[in-house]
Amino acid sequence: MKKVELNTERLLLRAPVMADVDQITAACQDPDIQRWVPIPVPYSETDALSYVRDYSDRGWESGNCCTWAIVHDGHFAGAIGLDGIAGEEPTIGYWMGPASRRNGLFSESVPAVLDFGLSAAPHGLGLDRVRWHAYAGNSASARVAQRAGFRFEGMVREGATDRGGLVDDWVASIHRTDAPTVHPWPILSGN
Repeated sequence: MKKVELNTERLLLRAPVMADVDQITAACQDPDIQRWVPIPVPYSETDALSYVRDYSDRGWESGNCCTWAIVHDGHFAGAIGLDGIAGEEPTIGYWMGPASRRNGLFSESVPAVLDFGLSAAPHGLGLDRVRWHAYAGNSASARVAQRAGFRFEGMVREGATDRGGLVDDWVASIHRTDAPTVHPWPILSGN
């Protein structure tokens, strides 16, 4: 698949490039990213090179994964992607470097990626459903998904693996026909 760029009011979403490696490496030293994102720990420049070359580039080429760098004011802020798009369970994932958090960047990037994923070809991928999941307890990621219109489906006991072994996994989804409405999630207080 050809790499696709997406634009929002403040952001450019483009495939990660080698020039992003230092910023990816620095961001992935963050304890919150290491806690909630299944990345190698310790995270090295070699891991970032592999992320760009082996995961992102090959994902686009195979048509199974679309990975975007979130670029704000010309700087790498984080990453977002759709994985498993050639299979039965397309899944969204995202992370943000610490310096870029709490700026509303996910409020722009997640809807742009969902619009691309759920829109019919040739303007999008024509997916029927996109799944979100996170290790149980990742309330920050859950709030992003909730605001984007995902509907909470439940928790899969020991449904994911982190560095410590099996952990519970929260699951939600959004369908092509869903209105982007915020729904209550029982796992989040203050819905």
